[in-house]
Amino acid sequence: MTTYDIFKKENHAEILNFSKEFDIPDRKGKNRKRVVIFLENFEENNGRKEDNEDSSREEIKGRKKILSGLMFEKFSIENIRRNPDKIIFCGITSSKDIKSKDSKDNKDSKDSKEMSKYNEIDVIIVSEIMDKTLCKNMCKNFISLAFSFSEILNSGGMQRVKKLAIMKKNFLMAKKYKINYIVSTFAGSISEYRPAETLIAFGKILGMSNEESRNAVSKNFENIIKKFNDRNDENLLTDGLRVLKFGEVWREKKKYGYH
Repeated sequence: MTTYDIFKKENHAEILNFSKEFDIPDRKGKNRKRVVIFLENFEENNGRKEDNEDSSREEIKGRKKILSGLMFEKFSIENIRRNPDKIIFCGITSSKDIKSKDSKDNKDSKDSKEMSKYNEIDVIIVSEIMDKTLCKNMCKNFISLAFSFSEILNSGGMQRVKKLAIMKKNFLMAKKYKINYIVSTFAGSISEYRPAETLIAFGKILGMSNEESRNAVSKNFENIIKKFNDRNDENLLTDGLRVLKFGEVWREKKKYGYH
């Protein structure tokens, strides 16, 4: 079983070293393979810094495979399309939070239904109850739904109860509309990190079966990685259509939208 962790990039090295203490063998006594996704917030003003370019490449360190993700808290399809070499995450808060009075901001900050129309997005973190239209769009464009344990960990009282209720309803919607779903800590500090066993238990709290919760921290991530790899495969034009050999004329693959 290969497990996956999503760490916020600011403190990734510290969290990664700390998480090694929780590496335990699986039921068969074998050491688990782990894949780590370093999640970096997109900053439009600063652009992509050269000293961070190494994080966009895959690294193999022992039994850990390291990938790079980019979080868009402010939706911009133009900026997303400039970063096809990253696993694209988008955060959806309540509709009240993402609506803007300024028409210019409205152009960049679209509601969840509009955001889900773009298959360039790989993962969405939803903090509101999903409706039928959103679910259909996510299924059509193979956008995965992420459940963040840190969101629950950093809340309390009635706020935590409300967030858990929303997550439970969204999981039922994800099952109904066959949306790929994952569970991770999205840890930004050592205090937020939790091992796979805790996340599996968290999945069960959300209504997942034992198999579903285990897949949410392992197998379901593979669907996201496949979508990402297919997007960056120059020879793969679309599902079932691959270039065996290029002729004299070669065109760079469009790495977004439908082909």
